[in-house]
Amino acid sequence: MGDGLQTGDPLHPVPLQELQLLEQGKHWSIDKRLTKLDSLTPVRGHLHAVHRGNILELDGEANTIVTLCCDRCLQQFNHPLSFQTREVLWLGEQAREQGMDLESVLEAGGDVIDLDPDALTESMDPRADFEPEHWVFEQLNLQLPVVNRCGADCPGPKLKAEPGDEPMDPRWAALKKLNP
Repeated sequence: MGDGLQTGDPLHPVPLQELQLLEQGKHWSIDKRLTKLDSLTPVRGHLHAVHRGNILELDGEANTIVTLCCDRCLQQFNHPLSFQTREVLWLGEQAREQGMDLESVLEAGGDVIDLDPDALTESMDPRADFEPEHWVFEQLNLQLPVVNRCGADCPGPKLKAEPGDEPMDPRWAALKKLNP
């Protein structure tokens, strides 16, 4: 049984039961493109996961650059994405839903930490795999802006007008074609 810190670059899924055997957890150095995230630069950072009985403690940071389309002028622009976060996932919600009581879920782990399970918003089945690449993908996606603007000096849409017509916003051009 390994009790030291495990490191590794591949962001392959790891069974939670395997993480439980590692006293100091597992550390990943990240320097790769994520499958689900279209980015200009590789995602760079690190992630550390420690199994603490009834919780999985995650600590990580990463950054990359993505290309977005401005909602105002429709031009593409580069936008940095980064996160630095610490998250705690409760291991046991699935078991509780299947009829196991809270006491047996919390006592099933080795080192049990006294937490209010309702205070934790995320949970995982203790028999599942932790997917580090998916977790990093989710954290970066949470950093995407709701409104994409290329900058404070965005010129706005270029209005096209033919002689005798009023200026047409290109974002509405498809709707104009529907009008008979």
